[in-house]
Amino acid sequence: MPARRVLLLGEGDLAEETCEALRAADADVTRLADPSADELRTAVEAGADSVTVVSRDDAWPLRAALLVRHVDPDVPIVATIFDPAAGGELEQEIGNCTITSLADIVAPTLAGPCLDDDLSAVIDGQGLHCSDGEWEEIDLPAIRARRVRAFATAVLKPFDRSAALVFFGAVGLVFILVFETISAALVLDQALVDSFYGAVKTLVTVDPNPEVQSGPKWFKLVISASMLIALLFAAAFTGGLVERLIGRNLTGLLGRRAVPRSDHVIVVGLGQVGLRLCLTLREIGVAVVAIDDQPDGENVGHARRVGLPVVIGRGADPSLLRRLSVGQAQALAAVTGDDLQNIKVVLAARAEASGLRIVLRAGSNVTGGETRSLERLGHVRDVHRIGGVYIAGLALGSAAAHVVVDGDTAHLRDAEGELERCPYPVAA
Repeated sequence: MPARRVLLLGEGDLAEETCEALRAADADVTRLADPSADELRTAVEAGADSVTVVSRDDAWPLRAALLVRHVDPDVPIVATIFDPAAGGELEQEIGNCTITSLADIVAPTLAGPCLDDDLSAVIDGQGLHCSDGEWEEIDLPAIRARRVRAFATAVLKPFDRSAALVFFGAVGLVFILVFETISAALVLDQALVDSFYGAVKTLVTVDPNPEVQSGPKWFKLVISASMLIALLFAAAFTGGLVERLIGRNLTGLLGRRAVPRSDHVIVVGLGQVGLRLCLTLREIGVAVVAIDDQPDGENVGHARRVGLPVVIGRGADPSLLRRLSVGQAQALAAVTGDDLQNIKVVLAARAEASGLRIVLRAGSNVTGGETRSLERLGHVRDVHRIGGVYIAGLALGSAAAHVVVDGDTAHLRDAEGELERCPYPVAA
């Protein structure tokens, strides 16, 4: 890439890694962490081949990009904005602007090792293996063929208490209804319709079957016991139903929000990266459940709207991992924004399932920036370095559509599948 002058705006680990990646590519970088309007105007008027705005917050890049475009109507802009609607609107309004986000960049590289140790990424529903600068497409594992089994286990082993009460209460009521219908038809010699009618009246506590009064005494005892048991099932069903109707439910009994029990991926941390990883995996048919410790988090609400099952709790809690059937999971991805918390989650998961495939997000610098030391725990992805490489490539004029990790090396991959090696390593 030719040497270019890049104005980099923003602070934090991602901005720092972007700056290092630009300098590794011999770019002339001017960095302003949190400039005022006058400082930004002066820097833009001084001249730059491109302006890059990096932030974890969507509001600041939006404002900065609009101000840059106001000062210079032609300079290329690269900005990180997580909200696709806001990003698309900004691209359309100001022109010559490329919008991306850390979550969009790294989600494919995190999804790959969740499914297979040989997958570098999952892009457009296709597995990608990269080695020594060469890549090949690999068919994804037969995920959809196991979805019936996953669905059955999710229904028979509900995670949520209210869902379990509704399900087993309903099953119990149906069993009592069938039992009383058949037994009354056989013992009392009733027509099947009449015995069913009498069983329904008993079940909804309107009136018992009048023919039971003239039946044998042992049958009266059986029906009495059946009525008491039906009362318990009805109480369980009603209690669970009321809780589900008035409570804030993040999981379900059926459908996409049912907590999977086998062949699933557990994603710990529902930040921007975790949410995008969940959506990427679900798009290719993988059953996913997310864990987050913030019940009122913005992404928790978004996950509920799109039908992702979310469990509120600590990802390092062994009892919670056992309830989520970590031993039957395909993989666990620890992708919170805290390296130390991710390590705690991984160690807890390893204790419960030693052979579990692990994907570990790193890069928050709380471990001293050393990521190679974590490789024995699983597949490690320094998300800020990977994101910095991709953003730097865009700022330098690359036509990259994705970034693919090959060991310590990152390759920018364009829409035609061509790879471009980056000089800045993605592991420290």
